This record gives sequence, C-alpha cells and structure tokens, in this order.
Amino acid sequence: DNTNSSGCQKTDDLVKTLDIIIRTCQCNDMSSSSEAKSIREETSKIESELEMARNSMKLGYIAPADTNDEPSGVDVFVPASSVALRNMVRTSAVESRRRAAYDGLRSIGPFVCDNGFVDIVKLRNRLARKLGFIDYYDYTVTNAEGFGKEKLFEILDDLELSTRPLMEEGRKELVKRYGESALEPWNTSFMMAGSVIKKMDPYFPFSKSVERYVKSYSALNITYADSTMTLDLLDRQNKYSNGFCHWPVPAWVKPDGTFVPSKTNFTSLANPTAIGSGLTAL
Repeated sequence: DNTNSSGCQKTDDLVKTLDIIIRTCQCNDMSSSSEAKSIREETSKIESELEMARNSMKLGYIAPADTNDEPSGVDVFVPASSVALRNMVRTSAVESRRRAAYDGLRSIGPFVCDNGFVDIVKLRNRLARKLGFIDYYDYTVTNAEGFGKEKLFEILDDLELSTRPLMEEGRKELVKRYGESALEPWNTSFMMAGSVIKKMDPYFPFSKSVERYVKSYSALNITYADSTMTLDLLDRQNKYSNGFCHWPVPAWVKPDGTFVPSKTNFTSLANPTAIGSGLTAL
C-alpha cells in the first residue's frame, strides 16, 4: 500500500545517505596503517607552513620603465595578487605589462618549491603507497571518482586526441591574425579573449553583480528558503586566492518535520577597478 511504499522510500533514502557518509569517512581513514597516519600528520605540518609562507609572499610585477609614472624612468615593483596578475595577462593592451604580470605569476612556482612543496609531494606519494595506491593522485582520484588514475588518463587521452586538431587549428589561426608572438604564453589568452572581455564589461558592471546573482537563481525557480549567505567578493592582500562556496550548515529536515535552513559562505576574487570584475564576481 501507499504507507509501505512511503516507508520503503524513506529507508532507501536513509541507506543512500549513510553510504555517502561512510564513503566520505573512508576517504580519510588511516586506521589500516599507523605509519600512514604518521606520514599524514607530518605532511599536514609542512602544508600549513607552506600555506603561511605563500600567504606572506611578496607577489607582484615589475612595471616596465616605459609604462609607469616614475620620472626617473626606472622599473618599479607593483604589489599584486595572483588574481590581479592573471587579469592583467588576459586584459592589458600593453604587451610589456602582460609579460611582467606573467613573470610575476611564474615566480610562485619556484617559491613554493623552495618552501616545502617538493617534500609534500614525496610524502603524499609515500602515504598513498602505504594505503595501496599507485601514488597520491591515484588515491585522490579513486576517492573522488570511484576509479583510479589509469582509467582517468584513458578518458583524458581520448579527449586530448579528439580535440587536438581543433587546438592546432586554433593556434594556426592566432598566428595568421596576430603573428608568431600570439603564441607566447603572456599573449595567447589576451589574443583569444582580451577584446571580448573589454566589450562585455559594460554589460556586467560590478555594482550589479550581487543583484544579478540573486535574480538569476530566482529566474531558475531556486528559492533561498530563509538561508543565510555570507558573501566575500573582493580580492585583497593575503586573501586565499581561490573563490569557493561551502555550507557549514546544509538545509535539512528534522525527524519531527521541522525545516532547518542552510548557512553558506561564498567568496569571489573580484577587483572592482579591473576590466571583467563584474563577470568575475557574478
């Protein structure tokens, strides 16, 4: 009858939820190897030290003498976050500035390698092997996708082979339009999107980003149901350079039928003065 069907559905939903919880816990289960647990603790310590070092890194670009306002005509260091540097590479109409921003971004690699990243990679791979995986990437892919990295690379290799002709044709077209220099890493993204982003900018003003975010979801018939949203949309010094969204309190229904609204923290990395900031915030 309908009562039994409803009860079975609730039981199936509960089992599905519990399976998800169990799998989530197993992703971080080190109980099978005390040595793995010790390696994880050592890795976490180095990861924390690297994160602090990266957050305090003096990041920016050297403004070429011919593009800054210094009367002495010398190069000037300009502090800038990784977000601001990436935006410069994509949108600056001055190639020397794009090159300077690109060089600024490249400085991150040597810095993290000199501050523990190589040791982290070694320890992570050692940890994964103790747990029966090929390496740490195999471990994370298996936990996230349910299959290992060998299967993933089969999928990605096929994707790369299928799209390679399109990529090669695109590179030829860039050279045809803008010359060989279009393939330089500080030029390619600008040649592909710089002018488009600039033309789109008036249609995505930063001042309207939150309003349009809310209206877009409303138009999709997604309600907020008394949820609380904490928004942090602006890039700033020492802010973690990765926009994210997470729910410390998910929406759920208590056994007595009471609905508990969600609480969410949402961040972006917009610079209101930069071209494309409104689209980034949205």
